[in-house]
Amino acid sequence: MGWAVVFPISIPLRGGFMNVQRAVISLVLLCLASWMFSSAFAADVEQTYLVLYAKFKPGKAPEALKIIHEHFWPVDKRVGRKAIPFDLMTGEWDHVVYFPYDMARMDTIPSAAEWWKALAEQEGGAEQAQKLFQSFVDLQANSKSEIAKSPGPLMGNR
Repeated sequence: MGWAVVFPISIPLRGGFMNVQRAVISLVLLCLASWMFSSAFAADVEQTYLVLYAKFKPGKAPEALKIIHEHFWPVDKRVGRKAIPFDLMTGEWDHVVYFPYDMARMDTIPSAAEWWKALAEQEGGAEQAQKLFQSFVDLQANSKSEIAKSPGPLMGNR
């Protein structure tokens, strides 16, 4: 019985050179298929997010969260935005939300313009939507944004 060593893998072979050739070709094809498979599904696995953090003024968190829950979430649902929100119990921030983000367009998925249009329709016009949003901003003591990328599928999507 002959042995061929390909990279750190030992493959037991019978029959000499032709089987060594087949083993090397099989290994190369397996590596190529693995690379193609992972490349083809990378978009399904990785997702970029715009992450927004909010710290509300003392005593204003309930009012701000009410605006989010009663006004912003219905718009997210209407436009098909798959935001991932958290109302934080500890730490510096009161609320954080992850919005799917398209790095090529540098915009949320769906776009911020589409979201604003739906908010204006829901609130009875652009002026009313702007007033609502400004009242939400006025409840914030601090905010920040970051871009994040998931390293793989979310636990519920496996």
